[in-house]
Amino acid sequence: MLSRFNSFFDRPSTIHLLVTGYVVAAVLQGLAFSALIGFLRALLGPDPGQAWGPMWLLVGFGAAAFLIQAATLIRANKVSAYDVCGNAVARIGSHVVRLPLGWFDSGSVGRVSSAISTETDNLSHLTPIVLPQFISGIVTPLTVLVVTLCYEWRLGLIMLLVVPVVALLWNWASRLLMAEHRRAPAIAARTASVAIEHAHLQPVLRAQGISGTAWRPLAEALSDENDEMNAIMAAQGRPTIAFGLLAQAFFAAVLAAGLGIVLGGGLDAAAFVAIGVMAARFTTPISQSIFYAAALQQDMVSLDAIEQIVEAPTLPEPASPGHPAGTDIRLDDVTFGYTTGDTLFEQLSLQAAEGRITALVGPSGCGKSTVTKLIARFWDVGSGRITVGGVDVRNMDSAELMDMVSMVFQDVYLFDTTIAENVRISRPGATDEELAEAIARAGLEPVIAALPDGLDTRVGEGGLRLSGGERQRVSIARAFLKDAPILLLDEITSALDAENESAITQALAELAAGRTVVVIAHRLSTIMAADHVYVLSGRERGIPTRIVEHGSPAELAAGDGMFAELVQDFSQTARWSVR
Repeated sequence: MLSRFNSFFDRPSTIHLLVTGYVVAAVLQGLAFSALIGFLRALLGPDPGQAWGPMWLLVGFGAAAFLIQAATLIRANKVSAYDVCGNAVARIGSHVVRLPLGWFDSGSVGRVSSAISTETDNLSHLTPIVLPQFISGIVTPLTVLVVTLCYEWRLGLIMLLVVPVVALLWNWASRLLMAEHRRAPAIAARTASVAIEHAHLQPVLRAQGISGTAWRPLAEALSDENDEMNAIMAAQGRPTIAFGLLAQAFFAAVLAAGLGIVLGGGLDAAAFVAIGVMAARFTTPISQSIFYAAALQQDMVSLDAIEQIVEAPTLPEPASPGHPAGTDIRLDDVTFGYTTGDTLFEQLSLQAAEGRITALVGPSGCGKSTVTKLIARFWDVGSGRITVGGVDVRNMDSAELMDMVSMVFQDVYLFDTTIAENVRISRPGATDEELAEAIARAGLEPVIAALPDGLDTRVGEGGLRLSGGERQRVSIARAFLKDAPILLLDEITSALDAENESAITQALAELAAGRTVVVIAHRLSTIMAADHVYVLSGRERGIPTRIVEHGSPAELAAGDGMFAELVQDFSQTARWSVR
C-alpha cells in the first residue's frame, strides 16, 4: 500500500527506510517497557543493588528508541516538506500544463485547487505524524505481547485473545471510514470551485444586494461540506468508542487475572506491577490507533484525488510531427460528442479557406464554439479528421499548433497584474511599439487613458476591475500582438459598443490578409464582413448538428433559407426605435 507513495519521494526507498526506522524504534520502546519486569524484581527483591543491570538495560532500550525515533522524525519532516509537498505540487503543475484544454472547466479549477492545498497538506502529515503513531500503536503492543507470553503465558494469552477482536473492529472501522473519506475530496473540490466563482461574481452579487452566504450555490456547497465533516466525525466516533471500551475491558481483565495469579502464588508482586504497566502500554495505543488509522485512510483518499489529476490522459503527441504547408482549415466527416451516446456532430464537413474570413452562424447550443475549440485541439474528434495546412492536427506538435492560433472566446480571464502584462502574455518578447500597436488596433487606448495608472493599472483577479467589454478588448489585443496566422474569434463583438464594433470589424478585414479567420458572431455587421458563411442547424430531440447551407453572405441573403430569415430578422430589429 505504501509503495503508492513512492512517486512523491526523490528516492523510492525513502518510505521503506522511514518505516524501518519507526518499526525499530517501536520494538525498542516495547523492550524498554518489558525491561521493567527485571528492574522491579531486582529493586523490590532482597538485594536492590542488583537493579543496576536491569536499569541500564531499560535506559539503553529507551535511549536507543528515542534516538532512532528522533533521527527518523528529522528525516521524515524534511521529506514531508521537500519531497511530498514539493513533488506533489510539481507533479500536479507539470501534468496540468500538458492536459487537453477541454479538460479545464469550472469543476477542474476546484479539483486542482483542492489537490494543491487540502490533499497535499493531508499527505504532508504522512511521514512525520501518521506513520510513526500508527506503527507505534501496532508494533509496541505486539512487542509487549510477546514478552508477556514469555514471562507469564496466562496473562499473555488474555492479551493474545484481544488481537482477533481488534482485527474485526479494524475491518469494520476501515469500511465505515473509507466510505465517508472517499466522498470528501469531491465535496471539497466543489466548495473550492463555488468559492472561487463567488469571488469572481462579487460585483454582480453586490449589485443585487446579495452578500455573505446568501448566494444559494455557496450556501449549499458549505452546507454539504459541513454535513460531510459531521458524517466523518460520526463515522470516526463509533469505532473510537468501541476501541476505548475494548481497551478498558481488556486492561481490567489483565489486572484481575494477574491479581488472582499473584494471590495464588504463581507470580511475584514486582512482576505483576511491571506487567500491569505493560498492559497499560498495550491498551493505550490500541484505543488511540483508530485516529491514525483514519488519518492514514484520509491520506490514501487524498492520494487518489491527486492521482486522478496527474494520471488524467493527455492528448497523444506524434513521434514524427507534420508541419503544415499553409493555414487552410478543413473538417472532414467529423463526429464528436462531449459524452458517450451524446453526439454533437456527425460527419460534419466544412472548410475555412486561407486568407479568408469564415463565419459560423446558428442557434445557441448548436456547437459553433465547439468547432473552434476542436480546431485548436481542445479535444480529439471521435472520427473523421481536422487538418491545418493539409496536416491532421493530431499529427502536429501541440506547441506548434498553439503558435499558429490566436483565440478570443466569450469568457475572458485576465491575470491579477497590469494591462500591459496581460497583453504581453501572448508574446512576451514583443517590443513596446508592437504592444502599443496591438492596443490601438483593439480599441484599448481610450480605456487605458481613463485608468489611474494607464498600462500599469492592475486589473484584479480575473480582470474584475474592468468591464466585460474592456476585458474582451484586452483579449483582442493579445490576438493582435501574437500575430498568429490563424484567428479563432468567438462572439468577438458581443461586448463592444457600436463604435468599437465597427473599428474591430475593419481591423479584422485588415488582419485577415494572409490569415485564416474563423469567427462566430450574432451581429449582422460582423457576419456580412465574412467571405464565407456556414449556417448550422439547432439540436432538436438529440439529432446531431448539421450544416444547413453555406456560401457567401450575399448569396445566402438572396436565397430563402435560414440565413435569409436571419438577415430579415436583423433588418426588422434595426428599424426599432424608442419614442
